Amino acid sequence: MGEVKTRAVGLLIKDGKILLIHRTREGKEFWVFPGGGKEDDETVEEAVVREIEEESNIKCEIEKLLYIHKYSNLNHTQYFYLCKYISGVPKLGSFNEMQTMKDEDQTYKPKWVNIDKLSKILLYPLKIRDWIIKDYRTEFKDTPKTATLKSTDLRQEI
Repeated sequence: MGEVKTRAVGLLIKDGKILLIHRTREGKEFWVFPGGGKEDDETVEEAVVREIEEESNIKCEIEKLLYIHKYSNLNHTQYFYLCKYISGVPKLGSFNEMQTMKDEDQTYKPKWVNIDKLSKILLYPLKIRDWIIKDYRTEFKDTPKTATLKSTDLRQEI
């Protein structure tokens, strides 16, 4: 079935805002959650903390697992953790600074976004965005949740 891919994702919420990455690629504008691949020598939780710091210069700690997003046609699983803000101001971490802004066709910028604006933005994966909108109101009481989808069935538009 191929190599197992694990993506570690942090949902960092502070003062009614969530930390997101604003992206443009090939003329398309969208948002993603900060996160990335888990390295062999770390846990998923350690990868979340490392990825948030690398991608946004924000220090955080794990609070709890919220969502597991599996792709049935790929050997790929994403783990979304609620994180607690410790310190920092969103900006590209020094790890990413050189590689992301050199390409004129791509941009990558970490920003705080009001949670009440999420329904109006293209934030991938949309299934997770929709869960956050609902679960934020109940302080993520009914979590963790799991979604299993084919990558070809992912919604691409709001």
